[in-house]
Amino acid sequence: MRTHGAGLSMAVCVLLASPNATAADKSMSSISLEAGKDSTDSKEAYVDLDLGFKNGLHLRGMAGGNRPAADADVFETHSRLAGISSDYAAPLVAAFDYEYWGNDQTLETRTRRFKLGVNTNDWYVQLIYEDRQTTINANGGVVFFRGKYYQLPDSYEVDSTGRGINISYYGLYPWSVSASYIEYEYDRDVTSLVNYPKLMQAIFPASSLGMASGLEAWRHSGDLSYNFKWGAIGVNGSQSESVVDKSIASTGSMYLVWDMDRDWSMTFTAGQSGIDTSSDTTTFGRVALTHRW
Repeated sequence: MRTHGAGLSMAVCVLLASPNATAADKSMSSISLEAGKDSTDSKEAYVDLDLGFKNGLHLRGMAGGNRPAADADVFETHSRLAGISSDYAAPLVAAFDYEYWGNDQTLETRTRRFKLGVNTNDWYVQLIYEDRQTTINANGGVVFFRGKYYQLPDSYEVDSTGRGINISYYGLYPWSVSASYIEYEYDRDVTSLVNYPKLMQAIFPASSLGMASGLEAWRHSGDLSYNFKWGAIGVNGSQSESVVDKSIASTGSMYLVWDMDRDWSMTFTAGQSGIDTSSDTTTFGRVALTHRW
């Protein structure tokens, strides 16, 4: 889904990417609090907890959501994530997480994500497999279509799988560069959500159809950052294609990570997003506070 961006975890990612990290840091824990707002007056807030143990094991939990403007034609969404990972600094890193996103009045996704990564001195390569169940809320009742009456379901289930790769390179330190790509396959043809607009409007609320357009066919992203003694600055961008209407959504942003000391840092992010079927763009800003121990 086209959901919350990577701003919340950016400070943690920069920390883990730094070649100055040592084996003693493998049990480091962190908590991040993030708040953001965009030009549509939509607001978001997230908390992300990463608990590290002496044996290198990490447990992660995230919770948050997005609240649109009062007059917006979209619903508030919620995010929840729980995950486990082996030692981030080990040659081989295995991880699993379970993520919920959405709203029970419109659309919900439940994702099981498996990750396997390999660390070398200069590279980190991670393979990703996702198993996702999407529930689209429907109107229910009965509809008359092509001379027949049909009993409508209360919801519409779609299963999908995703396969992707993340690659990071640190051999140019203080520069760091990373790129990712993931592609999804669906168990049914969801283009019918736009190919038969009158029928779909009878079956689904407009808000459900709007959120369903965020079902992705693929997504790719890239990040470039420069590390200083006091933190880092960077730029990132991403694009994704809707499997429903083939529209392309793009996001670009700049961020600054300020390490106030070894235990505290702040991340400031500003960016813009848009979709190729509209000339409208949305600007956004986020601030995150991270504490490590």
